[in-house]
Amino acid sequence: MDVNHIMKEIQEAINLLPATLMQLKQEGRKIIMTQCDILPYEVFRAFGYSVIKMPRWVANAFIMGDSSLENDAVAFCTIADMIIVPKQCTIVPNTILNNRIFLIDGINGFAEDAAVAIHSMLSMILRTVGTTQEFPDDEELKEAVCLYEEIRKIMRTVSSFHAHKLTLSQLQLICDAAFSLLPDESLPLLQQLIVALESMDVPVPDNGEKKIKALLYGDGTNWEMFDACKKHGLTIVEDDACNVRRQFDISCNVSATNLYYELLMAYTFKAWCPAMRSVPERFELIYKALPNYDIGLVIFLQSVLTIRNNHIDYLYEQCLLQGSNAIVCTEEEAIVQIQRYITGLKQRKHIAITIDLL
Repeated sequence: MDVNHIMKEIQEAINLLPATLMQLKQEGRKIIMTQCDILPYEVFRAFGYSVIKMPRWVANAFIMGDSSLENDAVAFCTIADMIIVPKQCTIVPNTILNNRIFLIDGINGFAEDAAVAIHSMLSMILRTVGTTQEFPDDEELKEAVCLYEEIRKIMRTVSSFHAHKLTLSQLQLICDAAFSLLPDESLPLLQQLIVALESMDVPVPDNGEKKIKALLYGDGTNWEMFDACKKHGLTIVEDDACNVRRQFDISCNVSATNLYYELLMAYTFKAWCPAMRSVPERFELIYKALPNYDIGLVIFLQSVLTIRNNHIDYLYEQCLLQGSNAIVCTEEEAIVQIQRYITGLKQRKHIAITIDLL
């Protein structure tokens, strides 16, 4: 089965997701939806809930105010018994879905204190949907963790070693489907995809010269236009965007004696989104290591999400201070700005940048 056929199957599965969820509702299952990858799906599954991430088309309908899709997006969200959203970035219309929304605060710090905070959030949510048991069954949790671990491993392989075989819009679709679909449905599709990608003999293109590797910061709207960067000598190899590569960063030791604690500890080291973690902590987790991975440029796209824009100035300045080149622009300006940057590098132009350190 070739990649294009599998991509069509993935898109069809997303299109059929409302019907799939309605069938589960009729069978008596409760549906939990998250706006983004913010709490361990494994815990909800271990307690018997069907849990998904909000599909990108739904999020974009709310973010972009697309009236042609917003009614469908609202209808989709009403299927859920609960929608978990970050308090600082609530894109779901409260007036329509208020009785289904559970707002959560961000997480501060790492390790034990942060793990306790995550446990407290999970406990409140589970009590709200009717679960009185504090901790999940060990075997149920292990089964859930193994399932999601396999999805994350495949996605890290796809986005690291096979991304050059895909367009950015295809990669976005795959990242979206990984957790927007129920894991029993997404995992078999991803397993087929990795086999198809591994059978493709597509060398990493270089056009006779070394391409500049870049990280893209944004809200996850359509990336199709950024495939054009390749012809300008630049490749998007990483991102800090809503529900794309950062979903798959963590790994959990499924053989741990206390798997619940191990899982929560792993989650405390997630970069999360700007609504869930402070900008200094996100810089430490993502941007500080960029020079080690030969990433030569960070593209900060100004967003329609205020919380994302609020982080740009700090991240931009810190990137420049550590020697990582960066540009800030709107999506409409991006390709022109990238062309100017590449042209300047080829002409060895010096660009003076002044940063106020006070």
